[in-house]
Amino acid sequence: MLAQSEHRKERAGWKRRHRLEVVACILREALDWSTKTRLVYRANLNFRLLAKYLDFLLEKGLLEQKRINRLLFYRATPKGRLWLTLYEKLISLLEC
Repeated sequence: MLAQSEHRKERAGWKRRHRLEVVACILREALDWSTKTRLVYRANLNFRLLAKYLDFLLEKGLLEQKRINRLLFYRATPKGRLWLTLYEKLISLLEC
C-alpha cells in the first residue's frame, strides 16, 4: 500500500481545480474577445462544462458576448476584470 505522501505525488498531475480557479482561467483568456473553442482549449474544459460556466458568468455580468457573422465571442466586462484582479491579489496573499 502506498504511503499518503507517495499517493499525493502520484496524483499531483491530476489536481482538480476549484470553481473559482476555473472562473479565473476563463476570465483571463477572455480579456480580449475569445471564441468558445479557444476558451475550451485554453481553460482545459469540455464544451458542456464551459457552457455552464459561460451561462453563469454572463448572468453575473462578468462576461459579455458578441455575435460576429455566425461566431459568438466572449470578453470580460469591467466587473469581470475587477473580479479577476481581486482574485489574483487574494491568491498572492495566500501564497506568502
